[in-house]
Amino acid sequence: MDEFKGAKAFLMIPPSISRDKELLKKPKSIILMGEIISMLNVTGDFHMSNKTLANILDASVQSVNYWLNLLEQKGLIIREQITVPAKNPKSEKSKIILGRKIKAGPNLVKLSLLGWASPLDEGSKAEFSGVVKPALHKYNNLIDHDNRTSNSSSGRREEDPEREQIYKQFFQLARMHDKIKGKTTTPSFDEIKQLRSLLYRINIDTLKAVVSKFDMKMQWNMVNDPFVYLLKMLRDGLAIDKDSESWGK
Repeated sequence: MDEFKGAKAFLMIPPSISRDKELLKKPKSIILMGEIISMLNVTGDFHMSNKTLANILDASVQSVNYWLNLLEQKGLIIREQITVPAKNPKSEKSKIILGRKIKAGPNLVKLSLLGWASPLDEGSKAEFSGVVKPALHKYNNLIDHDNRTSNSSSGRREEDPEREQIYKQFFQLARMHDKIKGKTTTPSFDEIKQLRSLLYRINIDTLKAVVSKFDMKMQWNMVNDPFVYLLKMLRDGLAIDKDSESWGK
């Protein structure tokens, strides 16, 4: 795999990170977090070397390592060594370190990454192996296009209390069987982005229909991955809405 050389268009830096008082004392740590999130959103893992990061940030490798330590201490990232067994091991545990990769830390989703209060992971100790589920990438272009074209007159979307209540219902329904499973059902970062986007692009009546169907499926315990199933229903609902709009023209 070729080494990732950095974002080409823009960095993803959530407000809750860019305004973190501790990180603002080390502003390049915020830029570093932007580089990490931008790659995580594409691949799920971050492989860029500290030397490459040092060149991008015009800093020393030691400084980059310090900032990575800071981000890891804040629970925003998790670093893992990439190792292979030693050729002539002195013990069974002897390994050669090839490098390291970075994954999303548990607090990356818990923070208000999208500028709204997140109800995620209430007390859960679940770890997040990445920000994106690769199977969902095929929908990203459609979502990005609609995000750019929606609300072009105001430039900013106002929250709709009715839609926000439906959003809360989705989480309640998705977690209906968590006590039995003994774990908290938590969406990925990418799933949250898609859910928030679809929430405001679908007709309110369609949203209510999705809630009803999702409730029924969850009551019958017929869904293995609630948020994947929910997003599929929402995309189908959006497609139906667009077809209905085209018929009316």
